[in-house]
Amino acid sequence: MCGRFTLTVADVAELARELAAELDRLRAGEYRPRYNVAPTDLHWIVLRQDGRRRLSPARFGFTLPGRPPLINARAESAGRLATFRGPFREGRCLVPADGFYEWTGPAGARRPLWFHPAGGGLLLLAGLCREERGELAFVILTTAAGPDVARVHDRMPAVLSAGAAEAWLERPDPALLAPAPEGWLRSREVSPRVNAAGNDDPSLLDPLPPGGQGRLL
Repeated sequence: MCGRFTLTVADVAELARELAAELDRLRAGEYRPRYNVAPTDLHWIVLRQDGRRRLSPARFGFTLPGRPPLINARAESAGRLATFRGPFREGRCLVPADGFYEWTGPAGARRPLWFHPAGGGLLLLAGLCREERGELAFVILTTAAGPDVARVHDRMPAVLSAGAAEAWLERPDPALLAPAPEGWLRSREVSPRVNAAGNDDPSLLDPLPPGGQGRLL
């Protein structure tokens, strides 16, 4: 499951350079750092168009009549399911992020954990996109959780290395879709304000103060 994530890079042009992607400059003014991306929010994804990478905005979640948005697709089955089969063949994308949230603790007292690269920098999540009513929409592919996440959830985003990311844009190969290797991710408990999707500011990522049960996992 991946329903909330972050992308805190301040400058969209810097982000495009890091991703070796052309920037959709007509919409660049819509970019802002995000500390709590939630379903239906605008986010930026990388597509391959005319042989080049392009960084463009898209809505998080596929819409289906009478249902909540679909935000995730299981890597093991997406290529066979009617909703995802076309995007799996022709709409593969990268979803840049620098962390994602999972929750731990008993029902009614769930606490958010922010998983992020141990060495800093970006995560490249495998995604699928399609056009809906004139704009792009995307979902994040998930796999069985790797060791760094399995203690709190049985699923996690499919995380791509630089080489696997390029291959994913080129071909629909399910073998590329895997959890992050052990040690790639660290996590820490962060503000419970993350629980409300409307909260989206840097203080969400502040470690909890002493006595607030903040800890590295």
